[in-house]
Amino acid sequence: MSDVKDDRLPSPHDAAMKRSLALIQLSREHQHALALALAAKRAAVSGSADEVTAMAARLRATMAGELETHFRCEESNLLPLLAAAGHSGLVSRTLAEHRLLRQSAALIGPQRGRVLAFAELLQAHVRFEERELFQVCEEQARSRDGVAATVVAADQAAPAAVVRASGSRE
Repeated sequence: MSDVKDDRLPSPHDAAMKRSLALIQLSREHQHALALALAAKRAAVSGSADEVTAMAARLRATMAGELETHFRCEESNLLPLLAAAGHSGLVSRTLAEHRLLRQSAALIGPQRGRVLAFAELLQAHVRFEERELFQVCEEQARSRDGVAATVVAADQAAPAAVVRASGSRE
């Protein structure tokens, strides 16, 4: 049994999440990112050298594809909204974490430590967005006219197909 804890977020459809329809697709993508981070942690902790090498390649490919698309959606739709509403600290943190994840992905190789470091960064980033960034987006959507339309635009710009941790498309 692995020492890596399975601590995925609740489903975006769970009552506890109370996620607006506009953010559900981004939250779904976060679910997939957490599953990927968990698989990467498991590979780094207890996988063979070949599994670590394969995971490193998978992380680089996912970062270049689905995660990059996800980041750009947030950066072009959600973050300008939050900046205009005076949440520059959240915007700065999100951009800094996106930058760090991009840099970390560029350095991923077949080393267990780098795979594990990327997985931990990705997991922490998703948790920040779900627990802090998206909460503020929800508050803004409830408190201001027109904000919900901007959040809906983010949902429409989000990629429709995401890669599951298993590597299959939904």
